[in-house]
Amino acid sequence: MTTGYVVNLDNGHNGFCVESLLGVTHCGETFDRDAVELETFTIDGRDGDHPHSQLCYECSKVDSVALRDSVRRQEVVAE
Repeated sequence: MTTGYVVNLDNGHNGFCVESLLGVTHCGETFDRDAVELETFTIDGRDGDHPHSQLCYECSKVDSVALRDSVRRQEVVAE
């Protein structure tokens, strides 16, 4: 099973950042999707040495469901 993308932005966050919205990470970093290498975020079948096990601290602490629901509510209000 996989879900979404991760990107290593070399921004001092010590790990991969999780893309939350297109071109924006869970931790609020923006990036040009055409200028970086996005990797499919692997969940199942990885061991502790897998690079995706080393997520940015801020990204690893975000409640992605709450974040996604918040954005969806904002989109509904904007319509």
